[in-house]
Amino acid sequence: MKKKLAFLMAGLLLAVSFASCKPSDPSLKAEGASKMVIAVSEEQEDFYRVAIAKYCRIHPETELEIQVIPFIDNAPTEKTEKDKKAVKDMQMEIVAGKGPDVFLLDESSQLLPDMMKSSYNGVFLDLNTVMKGLEELPLNQTVIKAGEVDGKQYFLPLGYMLAGIAVTDDMLGDWKPSSDDPGRFLEEAATHTGVQMFPAEFWLKEYIPGLFGTPVLDYEKKSITFSEELQAFTELVAQRQELSSESESELPDVAIMGHYTSDSLEALIQSSLASGTDVKFLPFPNGEGGINAQVNVFAAVRANSPYASQAGEFLTFLLSDEMQGSTGWENFGSGQKFTAIPVNNNGVIPAFQYKFTYGTEEYQEAAAKKAEELFQVTRQVTTARFCQYENSLIFDTIFMTSETSSVEEKLENLKNELRFYFDE
Repeated sequence: MKKKLAFLMAGLLLAVSFASCKPSDPSLKAEGASKMVIAVSEEQEDFYRVAIAKYCRIHPETELEIQVIPFIDNAPTEKTEKDKKAVKDMQMEIVAGKGPDVFLLDESSQLLPDMMKSSYNGVFLDLNTVMKGLEELPLNQTVIKAGEVDGKQYFLPLGYMLAGIAVTDDMLGDWKPSSDDPGRFLEEAATHTGVQMFPAEFWLKEYIPGLFGTPVLDYEKKSITFSEELQAFTELVAQRQELSSESESELPDVAIMGHYTSDSLEALIQSSLASGTDVKFLPFPNGEGGINAQVNVFAAVRANSPYASQAGEFLTFLLSDEMQGSTGWENFGSGQKFTAIPVNNNGVIPAFQYKFTYGTEEYQEAAAKKAEELFQVTRQVTTARFCQYENSLIFDTIFMTSETSSVEEKLENLKNELRFYFDE
């Protein structure tokens, strides 16, 4: 957990800040603003500052202002309280129909933690017109539809992640998982590889609902359902209290591909290129004959923004081949990587190849081969959801409490606590 806390503490380094494509007053103008304001999650700031600068060079007539949404930790510091107030103030603005014009967020942002509910509440602009301009791009349509509500595209997935297990090729052998149930898959993999626990298994605790294609929260029917499969897998992970050491270098390991803080899979593959030990990524099955993608980087436009047209052009640029495709990774430093799997399929292979080599000449051929292999893994995605709120609910209810009641009882209590959620 020390490694995880280090990642979380790193998010505290920056507070709310502003920048502009053109020189301007650094303060944000709430009404009558002379430029389009883009709110960016702090964890994505490095990448999007470079991306926005690139957009401004192409469109010098456009004035943009960046507002950074701070990453909020629970550390009892003055900065934490200041950041919480800044986010709360922005939430109040959004409810009042004001605030930023464009949102570039990820799962770490507490500004809009439940995008599905915000979509149903009319916070965002329907982006179907924007989608028509993207018809020629090779986008992962399964992932794109995760932002669709009642036939309207209220938010636009830009990237996603997949949960799985990393194993060495010699450890894997010719074994292939026989079960598409996440729990049985985990137990089967443990038996085959000869391990009792997996390092970094806490990732499973944080992303259990996202492994399944079926949602917990049904916003249309205003119902809450914890499937038997989800409950069984939660119970399995809850029973596995003693985890292997996070500093343990041996595989297998629980890994997240395309995660904003977890670069463990990338690090394993980078080292494998030098050692010649091949690392395979086995994604968790979703119980429906495929794997489930979790949207973790996404965009939305404020419903009453006066910059709707410009916002649409900007979002089209972010998903274009020029940005996410084969040329979209040029001139990006190692600290400015896009932290998710690109929705533009043309961007997946060059993105991973770049991450495995940081653009250096060494190991390019091996990196390209591994990137192609991981791209084929993404082709197994059959369902995709934005489920950060569900993930947080399960994690906090089951694993962040001192109560000794069973998982079943905790889930039932959670259901009772949420009975008025849809009406709030």
